Amino acid sequence: MFDSVRARINVPRTMGFVGAAYIVRRYILDRLEDVKIQMEEDRGARDNLKRRFTQTQSDTSYTILMLIPELSDQILREMDLDSITHELQAHSRARQAMSSLSNSVASSVELVNAGEPSTRPESRSESEASYAGSTSTQSWVETSPVREGREMILGESVAPVHLSDSLMTTTSTDTDSSSNMSSIQGSVVDSTSGSESSRPTKAELWNELKMLTFTRTLTTVYTTTLLSLLTTVQLTLLARGRYIRSVTQLEKQRRHQPLVPDLTMLLGLGLGFGGGLDSLLNEDAEQEGDYAAGFGWEENDQGLEEEEEMAAAKYLTMTWWILHVGWKDVGERVRRGVEEVFNGVSLKTKLGPSDLHRLIHDVRRRVEHEVTFEGMERKVDFHTTLLPQTPETTQHVLAHGGYASTPALTSRSSHKDPFTLLLDETREIISSPDFAYVFEACLDRATEVLLSSVENAVFASSTEPVAPGEEVRIRLAGLLPGLARWSHLALNGLPNELVDNILDVRQVSALSAIIFGRFEERFK
Repeated sequence: MFDSVRARINVPRTMGFVGAAYIVRRYILDRLEDVKIQMEEDRGARDNLKRRFTQTQSDTSYTILMLIPELSDQILREMDLDSITHELQAHSRARQAMSSLSNSVASSVELVNAGEPSTRPESRSESEASYAGSTSTQSWVETSPVREGREMILGESVAPVHLSDSLMTTTSTDTDSSSNMSSIQGSVVDSTSGSESSRPTKAELWNELKMLTFTRTLTTVYTTTLLSLLTTVQLTLLARGRYIRSVTQLEKQRRHQPLVPDLTMLLGLGLGFGGGLDSLLNEDAEQEGDYAAGFGWEENDQGLEEEEEMAAAKYLTMTWWILHVGWKDVGERVRRGVEEVFNGVSLKTKLGPSDLHRLIHDVRRRVEHEVTFEGMERKVDFHTTLLPQTPETTQHVLAHGGYASTPALTSRSSHKDPFTLLLDETREIISSPDFAYVFEACLDRATEVLLSSVENAVFASSTEPVAPGEEVRIRLAGLLPGLARWSHLALNGLPNELVDNILDVRQVSALSAIIFGRFEERFK
């Protein structure tokens, strides 16, 4: 009897242990499955992030190559080396023409002087006697080479005359012709000197060619670097926004999926949990809305996609500033630095690769630093070169981009405006020490590309004799064509060696990664 009672008591206990073991096992399996799913999601998220990051780099390179031609048109038109070269060629042609004309006039004078002995007084009697015995003398005078020479030089038409008349006027004609030739020579010299006085001299043109060649070359280096970094920042911010929106949408879909009833709820362990679950879901929905609002994107806005596209288009329009306004500020800075460094360097000075390297870096130091009132040097920024700094100039850029109806922008614009958020964050990034560090690294790489290209194209192909252990030295004037060709190729070459090298700098990818990951601190 006791055994039967004991057996009845042990049955529920055994069932309880079995049920508990099943629940624990199921819980562990579910948790392991959740961990597995979470790991797969994390791996997928990392792959997605890496794919988006790589695609952003590719988009950046393509966008820069699309913008470079506009920058090229601006620089090559404003810093026109061909016009100076044509003026130098015109000077050479004018000098050659002057020399040829002087030689022609001198030979004509010699021709006239050579014919004068036949008309001297002591030979007149002989001429008159010959005229009496010959009827062809008149025709000889009319076709005399001396007369033809006078007609050709003086531009006169001489009518046939008798020899007696010719003899009577020979002396006066010779005198007049000599004075006319002198007047012609004087008028030619006066007109030539007058035309040359209205144009710059050959020395001035060569000096301008020297300054403008180095200015255009270094302006190309600075503006291409700045354009590459600005485009990288812009496209990274836009790619980050797209990534955040996609993650938010996936999270929203995951949270609204039907819940699978847990075994504990079936066993009655979760009594009264239904209302708590509803409140939890509502709380999560509110937190999700706040999370999305932190980016300025309202999930329930039906026109969200249009607003995002409009903000992105207006934001990319800001590139117009550096392409049409900002680069001129850079060019002016470079021009001042070039004049300070190269004014004392003659075109006949022979330079080696190390000398050119030193001069270029001397110009860079003057461009990237300014002297304060205290006499100290400090680094300058290029904020005004990259973006407009006032609401008026921002509106001016938007008007050029086709957004003339855009309301005037103020510093008190709503923090929910996506365009304002993007613009403010971009200004913050380009003002940061990280951007300054990356900019300097990119300038170093661009300068290396310039010097390496000039060394291979000019110094390596030089035929100048070089002593063992010494470097090739070429006159400064001989470097100008190579520098002009490099700047033209850097602006119009495809593939673009300069852009590829700038984007290949490790610090550029690091800056892009930092920008891409900043949402974790701002919007978590």
